[in-house]
Amino acid sequence: MRQYIERHLLDIGLVFVVVVWGASPTLFKIALQEAQPLTFAIIRFVLLNVIATVMLLLYARRRPAIRPFRPRRADLPWLVLSGLCGYGVYQIMYIEGLAHSTAFAAALFGSTTPLWSVVLLASLRIEHIWRWQWVGILLSLGGVLWFLTSAPPDLAHAAVDRSLTSADIALGNALLFVGSGLFAIYGIVNKRLIQRYSAPELMAYTLLVGVIALAPFGIVSLATQDWSHVTWRLWVIILYSVIFPIYITYSIWNWAIGKRGVGYVTLYSYATPVLGGAVAYLALGEELSRAQIVAGGVVLGGMLLARWAIVRHARAEAREAGPPPTRASGEPDVGSGRTAAASEPLIPPRR
Repeated sequence: MRQYIERHLLDIGLVFVVVVWGASPTLFKIALQEAQPLTFAIIRFVLLNVIATVMLLLYARRRPAIRPFRPRRADLPWLVLSGLCGYGVYQIMYIEGLAHSTAFAAALFGSTTPLWSVVLLASLRIEHIWRWQWVGILLSLGGVLWFLTSAPPDLAHAAVDRSLTSADIALGNALLFVGSGLFAIYGIVNKRLIQRYSAPELMAYTLLVGVIALAPFGIVSLATQDWSHVTWRLWVIILYSVIFPIYITYSIWNWAIGKRGVGYVTLYSYATPVLGGAVAYLALGEELSRAQIVAGGVVLGGMLLARWAIVRHARAEAREAGPPPTRASGEPDVGSGRTAAASEPLIPPRR
């Protein structure tokens, strides 16, 4: 048994990550029964900012060359952009979108970040998009539009925290989809910054920017929050949201990328919306129309097609260049080359 666990530890860790990310939107929906969306967000990210600051200070104590909270002046605009796209503006869109939509929609649209990344990189002429990538992208975008327009009119039962109309659902889905685009920008910008800053530095700096951006909205929400409805359940979910969806799962995800490469690891992310829909159905009784279920399948199918096109061309380039370098295990890291790594963010969308 021990040998089995050691042999499959990486995959066990990735399954754990998928379970956490798939279940998180449902848990957040439960939290929104007691807290206003921005109240939940500001408390969560203030706690995250405190933890990130402590982690950075501890990290710097072991590395005298690192001077905490003294980033290069030339990098300040990029750090601000990263903080706004990854935490500040993104979190407003995510939590408000989740409050106006379903947990499954949050998981589904969160998984479209790699598509946004590819389109943005191509628009900036950083990366070439192959024909079958375009087919997959357009197929997924078509599925997104289908999903957005397929919400049945009687979805008052779709949210445990409030009654939702079809207009609410459309607004929530749009916020979630655009928010995923913002997070794609966060991933692209961080690839530039991670070359000059350690992970603890980057998280502390960008979280600080995000909390400052959230603060004006969060303070108003805190002042108008009905605290008489708050129970221990909300605080348990907030603590969970600080520890599991970010610190623990991000660490496992990036460790797995270092071991097996982006191409292998990101395949697991496609299971997140499937699990998210199952958990939401079992825990919240969320129901989707048949058209939405099919549209969700089209979105995932398009992403898999685009992923296949990336791996196909990476393998073709590897064959032309000769035998690829192998890892310590002796297995070639096919699919984790420059093209795939550029197309997909190192860190997936924050829950």
